[in-house]
Amino acid sequence: MDNQIKELAEEFSDLTIHKQMKVLAYKVSHSRIFFKEAIEEFEKHLLMALLEKHDYNLSSLSLSTKLHRNTINNKIKKHNIKKIKSLKS
Repeated sequence: MDNQIKELAEEFSDLTIHKQMKVLAYKVSHSRIFFKEAIEEFEKHLLMALLEKHDYNLSSLSLSTKLHRNTINNKIKKHNIKKIKSLKS
């Protein structure tokens, strides 16, 4: 995730996750983005964040999300997410 997004997320963190989602839903509903596109984009970014959080360990991710590993793999393929762990400094 890029640093600017992380900084904005920290500022946004004063709100509960439900309020954050309401703000996001409002912004999307007033944009030219179609419903399916918004859902796909959210799923992709959530999956990427979860992969990073779980250090690309699909078993750990599967346990925490209660999604089967095959489902996670299918979503990774669907969104063309590279399973390459970024180097940490």
